Amino acid sequence: MGEQLFYLYEHSPVLAILVTLVCVLFIGTTAQILAERLRLPATGPLLIVGVLFGPDVIGLVQPELLRENHILSVIIRLAVAIIVFEGGLLLNVYDIRHTSRAVSGLVTVGILITTVLSGFLANYLVGLSLEISFLFGAIISVTGPTVITPILKKVKVNRRVRSTLESESIIADPLGVIFAAIIFTAIINKGDLTYVITHGIETIAAGVLTGVAVGFSIWLLSGRFHLLPSKYTRLGILGSALIAYTTAELFAHESGVLAAAIAGVAVGSLNIPHKDQVEEFKGDLASISISAVFVLLAASLRLSDLQGLGWQGIVVVVLVMIFVRPVRVFLSTFGSELKSNEKWFISFLGPRGIVAASVATFFSLELIEKGYPEDGKVLVTLVFAVILGTVLIEGTAADWMSKFFRVMPRLTVIIGADETARLLAEKLVSVGESVSIIDTDEENCATAKEIKNSNVYCEDATDVDVLRKAGVPTAKAVIVATPSDKVNILVSQVIRSNFGEKRVVARANTTSNVSAFKEAGIETMSPVQASVAILENMVLRPSLFKLLSTSKPDEEKMDEVRVSSPQGVGKSLAELNLRGCLVVALRRQGKLIPPNGATVLRVNDILTILGGDQSIENAKKILRVDD
Repeated sequence: MGEQLFYLYEHSPVLAILVTLVCVLFIGTTAQILAERLRLPATGPLLIVGVLFGPDVIGLVQPELLRENHILSVIIRLAVAIIVFEGGLLLNVYDIRHTSRAVSGLVTVGILITTVLSGFLANYLVGLSLEISFLFGAIISVTGPTVITPILKKVKVNRRVRSTLESESIIADPLGVIFAAIIFTAIINKGDLTYVITHGIETIAAGVLTGVAVGFSIWLLSGRFHLLPSKYTRLGILGSALIAYTTAELFAHESGVLAAAIAGVAVGSLNIPHKDQVEEFKGDLASISISAVFVLLAASLRLSDLQGLGWQGIVVVVLVMIFVRPVRVFLSTFGSELKSNEKWFISFLGPRGIVAASVATFFSLELIEKGYPEDGKVLVTLVFAVILGTVLIEGTAADWMSKFFRVMPRLTVIIGADETARLLAEKLVSVGESVSIIDTDEENCATAKEIKNSNVYCEDATDVDVLRKAGVPTAKAVIVATPSDKVNILVSQVIRSNFGEKRVVARANTTSNVSAFKEAGIETMSPVQASVAILENMVLRPSLFKLLSTSKPDEEKMDEVRVSSPQGVGKSLAELNLRGCLVVALRRQGKLIPPNGATVLRVNDILTILGGDQSIENAKKILRVDD
């Protein structure tokens, strides 16, 4: 197959290149569909099919055809610009506030720790020179949204863990690339420390200034002056990603990744019209880019080179996963918001992605040209070995690890998918809860599937197997909220009889049916009675109602927390010193107790706390062990 492509290339180079690109896109798309069916991150199958269809096996994909005239390099750079920009676009700046200490440690001290430890391992075990070994360490110090995001779409984790992993992957990508570029510059300019430092400063400055300028320009054109019509907004945003990357590269080599990331964060954080369309469009482009680049880069890898690493290469990959990554996480997140079980999970989820692969390929070619042929070949092979190992092993085991380390979000199952149920689901998801929705109405289910981070089952909720599949056995609560009271009572009884004392809250659509629910022992909510109570509070207790209903992060609010942590049990409120919070009520075994500083807390005490968003989160860390 490869010989035929090269024969075609000799007679019609353009057609041969076109055939190669079409094959790459077809193979990549097929691999992503297969990964979706198998509920696996797509990066692993993409790497496998890249090697399988590469020159050493089937030979259908021949990256060598694209090396002439730097076509392969251009494709990789454009793809990286789109992927990094999309990662920045989807970065939740608000969530970073809750993990800022952990993220800042991982992308600063953490990168240095990975570089040094991985460098010494590569030097000692594989025999790379110390300078090339540190270059290897810098390249694999990044994780990347191309691998983290697909894994987190399949594996449910709590909001703090998700935010930490996503933020680290997006921020560490450009910083790791710049750090690797500085080390590379030092390698090829030995003895010229002034040039190396100057080049590093220029690279960071070019990336930051270009990214900010492009983001601000998009906001002016689209958000401020509305000069981008709806149908051209997506193209304008795509152009901004490529402009940010290319402009920064004109000023300083390897600054484009940082510029694209900053431009993406800026655009994602600003109030720009049609942002949903932009995110959807960018997601499609990113998927195509990931398919093409992963397949092309994996096809460039020779099996003989992988075998040449020997057992030493395998040991390096294993130690990077089970030693280097945990050391990085625990040292760089010391004193952060993360709990020990969350740190362990993050320690064993550090897959490397497309940026590491593309940067390694680029630096390898440069090293070969500069007179380091053997080191350049070993460098790229070892990086790809780390990518293969981390993606296949950690990506496959991520679901099991999330359960083992207990970092899953607390699950609520909602029976019914009408407007009320969907609004409730959106509210729960927005505060980090995991939600499963069951309904038989196909139209309601189709609308509910638009809610991010939720699972929708268009099936009969009276079927025990459906309830089990939706997660009722492990759910903290089940909300039964269909428009039919008869269905609500029936489903509630099915859940009670099959899943024990699971907490069930049912909606009584008609006030006269409330007594029937209560007689059946079902916790009930009547929309009519709830509306009356809300209106009464709005009239008679407006300030209290505002505290109970506020959702803005900067406003004071009231919340409840059940005491379960060893830090809280057996201690008085004065000893706990919950800064920024006021405990306004304490409920113990169904009785309301007026709290004071001498009140000693017991297991399962329910505290009502008044305070700011961050203060309440800090109090929960002290008082509660997450389920």
